[in-house]
Amino acid sequence: MNILGLHFGHDAAVCVLHNGEIASYVLRERYNRVKHALGLSDFDIDAALEAASLTIQDIDRIAITSTQDVELMTDRIEGFEIQFAPHPEDNLTSVVLNAMQRSNVTVEDIQRYGVRNAFSKNKPEFYAGVLRAVFPEGAALDWQSARSVGWIDNYIEVERWTKPRGLEELAAERAYLEEQLRFGFHLPVTVEWRGRKVPGCFVAHHMAHAASVFYRSTFDRAAIMTHDGFATGNGYHGGLFAFGDGTRLWPVSPHNLVLGAMYDNTAGLVGVGDAGKLMGLAPYGEPRFFERAFIGNTHDIEARFQTDPVSAWLAHCRERAQQAGYDMAPLGDRAHATEPVNRDIAASTQLLFEETYLAAIRTLARMLTNDNIQTGNLCLSGGTALNCPSNSRIWREGPFDNVFIEPTCDDGGLAIGAALHIYHNLLEQPRRIETTSPSPYLGITYGESAVEAALETASGIVWSQPDDPAAAAAADLVGDKIIAWFEGRSEAGPRALGHRSILADVRNADNWRRVNHVKGRELWRPFAPIVLAEKAADWFDGCPMPSPYMLFTATVRSTDLPAITHVDGSSRIQTVDASCGGIRHVLEAFDRETGVPVLMNTSFNGPGEPIVETPAHAVAFLQDSDIDVVYIEGRRAVRS
Repeated sequence: MNILGLHFGHDAAVCVLHNGEIASYVLRERYNRVKHALGLSDFDIDAALEAASLTIQDIDRIAITSTQDVELMTDRIEGFEIQFAPHPEDNLTSVVLNAMQRSNVTVEDIQRYGVRNAFSKNKPEFYAGVLRAVFPEGAALDWQSARSVGWIDNYIEVERWTKPRGLEELAAERAYLEEQLRFGFHLPVTVEWRGRKVPGCFVAHHMAHAASVFYRSTFDRAAIMTHDGFATGNGYHGGLFAFGDGTRLWPVSPHNLVLGAMYDNTAGLVGVGDAGKLMGLAPYGEPRFFERAFIGNTHDIEARFQTDPVSAWLAHCRERAQQAGYDMAPLGDRAHATEPVNRDIAASTQLLFEETYLAAIRTLARMLTNDNIQTGNLCLSGGTALNCPSNSRIWREGPFDNVFIEPTCDDGGLAIGAALHIYHNLLEQPRRIETTSPSPYLGITYGESAVEAALETASGIVWSQPDDPAAAAAADLVGDKIIAWFEGRSEAGPRALGHRSILADVRNADNWRRVNHVKGRELWRPFAPIVLAEKAADWFDGCPMPSPYMLFTATVRSTDLPAITHVDGSSRIQTVDASCGGIRHVLEAFDRETGVPVLMNTSFNGPGEPIVETPAHAVAFLQDSDIDVVYIEGRRAVRS
C-alpha cells in the first residue's frame, strides 16, 4: 500500500509511505530556500514520488494535514482539487463526518484561512508576521482569485474536554480510552490530481504529531504528549495527551498548555526572535523572575492572574525587572541580547518551561494510572519537544523510564504522521517495531552526475578526490580548518546530524567564535558536539544514551572541549554509530589522531537559510562564505 502524505503548513513537506515504511521525504524549505516554508507545489510532490519510484497512479490514499489555522495553498499544484465527500471506495469510519451530519454543520462553517487573514492584516500581528515570513510569495498574490482550500482545525469534541480544568484537576481524572475517539480526528475527502481521484483524509494537526512519534518509536505502548507554539491554551489545537498501544492511538485529553506561545513571545520580547535562540541564551542568565504561581495550564494561570498566560508572564517579567533596578534600555535589543535584563528573562522563562512541562508529564502519568494503564514509555512531539534542557529533565526526573523524541518533532514531521495515522490507526495495518531508533536520513539521493556537475560548473573553486575522504577531513580538522561535510540523504528535521554539517575541532576555544563568524551568527550562540556512541559516556552524562538526534542536553565531563561547552557546562549532544554513514569514519579518524572522539557539529547553512540540500547549494556556500573546505560525497573542494 502506498500513502502520500501532504503537509501544507509551515515546514511544509511531502512523504511517501510504502507498506508502513517511509520511502521518500521532501521538505519544501530545502528547495525553495525559504526557512520554514509554507505551502506545496507540483515540484515537491513530484520529487517525493520520483524518489519512491512511483507516480500518482500508484497511490492508494492521500493524507493531508496543516498547521493550525493555515489553509491549503494550492496555486502551485496544477489541477489539484479536494471534494469534501468520501471517495466511493473509501469505507473508513469517521466519527467527525457523522457528527457534522447530525448537527447540520457544513464544511464551510469550520474552514480556516489564516494565511489570507495574515496578508489582509486580519490576524494578531505576532502570528501574522510569522505566516508572512514563511510564505513570502503571498505578498504578490491576488487574494480574491488565489486558489486555496480552507483548513479544518475542529474535529470531535468531548464534553469533559470543554470544561476549564487545571493540571491538578486533570490529574484526578481517568484516561478514558474510548474507541470512538480513535476515529474522531480525521475527515474523509476525495483528492483529484492529474485526472485521478484518490481516497483522502484530513488529519488533525496534533494527531499527526502523535502518530509520527509513536509509530516511529521502538515502543509497543507509550504515553504521548504533543505541544507546539500555535496555541491559545483552549482545546486540543495546542496539543494533546495521548496513548498508543500497538496499532491503536487514542487521544486522552487536551492539556491546555500555552508553553509554546509563551516561549515564542518571550523570544520576541528579549529580541532574539525564535525559540532556539532563547534556549541558547538562557544559560547566560539567572532565573530571578521565576515564580511557581505561573506553573500550570491556561486555566490555572487565568484563574490566578485574571488574564491570559502569555500577557501575564511578559508583564510579570517587565515589572519585576523594573522593580529590581535592571537597566531596561537593552530589553529587546538583538545586539545586546546577553545584557542582564534579556538573559535573566530568558533563564526565568526556560525554568518555567521545564517546571511546567514536568508538571504536565506527571499529570498524564496520573491520568493513565487512574485507568490502570501501565507503561514506562513516553513519546514527545510538537515544536516544544525541541527544548533539549527540558527533555533531559523529563528523562531524569519524570515518571517514565524511557523517553523517545523523533527528529522531525516539529511541523516538518506532520506529513509522515498523517500517513502513519491512516496506515496504522485507521486501517489497523500491523507495525514493524524496530529495536533501534529510526534513521533521520530521509532526503533525496543525489547521483554522481549531480555532484560532478555542481563542481565542474562552479567558478573559483578547485577540487580533488582523496583516497580516504574521512582521513583527509580529520587531517583538515586537526589542522584547525573549518570544514563542511555533505553525504547521502539529508537529515529530516531541523537539526544537522552529520549528512549536512559544518565541523570544527572542539579543543580550540576560538572555534566557537570562528564558526559563528562563518555562519553569520551572533557570537554568543553555542554549538553542539557529535561523539562516537560507544565513548559518549566517557565525555558526557545526564542524558539518555544513545542520543542520536541532538534532542537532549548533557553535562560535559571534560575541560578539553571548550568549543562546545556552554557557559553552564552543558552541551546538546548527538551520538554517532555505524548507521550514520561516513561522518562516523571522520570521527574515528579524528579520534585516532587526537584521542578525542568528539567534534563540533552545526548545520550546513548561512544566516537565515535552511540547511543545504543539493550539491549545488553546498558549492555555493563554499563560494560565498569563509569556510575553509567543503567535502561533497568524498570530493574535497576549496576556493582557488
